[in-house]
Amino acid sequence: MNKVIIFDWGGIVESHENDLKELQDAKVRVIKRYNPNLTEDEILDRWIYRTLNNLSLGITNKKEDIEEWVTELQKKMNINISFAEFKKAYEEEFAKISYYKDVVEYVHSLKDKCKIAILSNLTPFDKKRIDDQYNLSKFDYVYLSFELGLHKPNRDIYEYVLKDLNTAPENILFIDDEENNIKTAQECGWNTCMACGYELDKIKKAVESFLQ
Repeated sequence: MNKVIIFDWGGIVESHENDLKELQDAKVRVIKRYNPNLTEDEILDRWIYRTLNNLSLGITNKKEDIEEWVTELQKKMNINISFAEFKKAYEEEFAKISYYKDVVEYVHSLKDKCKIAILSNLTPFDKKRIDDQYNLSKFDYVYLSFELGLHKPNRDIYEYVLKDLNTAPENILFIDDEENNIKTAQECGWNTCMACGYELDKIKKAVESFLQ
């Protein structure tokens, strides 16, 4: 069983429909807990995913980097709460984002047919949410950007995954909703399917063709 199907998370399982509306709404809810005077537009304009030193939160798992990001974000939003309180609020509000349970069930059902993996860009604050939705223990391989210090669509993360899987590129099917992520995978010789979670039939057809 050499074939591996690699799934993205955001857009494939977690809903990113309507221009990421649910994701944006979660950000607004977090901040309005502590500063109700800011408008929705102000919150979204001030929200950042980089530290003061311009380090992307999606490629670091260091405590000091994460704490620096929280501090910088709070300054922009004119709030002042503990790290633990912010993390709790973030996890609670982002957990309200809907996701495609039928996609999760289908992904898990493939365990008997091939290896299954996750390749996702996300921050340390998203780890609990992806686990709650996807159940990471069900996967043969889990590649999360903040744990690897690498992120899509940069070629280096694809090369890392290929080396870790110890298989040929043609034995991989990569399912993602972002064109740039798909393009790099194709350049690396992977089979691909560009789809969103609401296109489960399209995903199923790609998987069935790949596994033949």
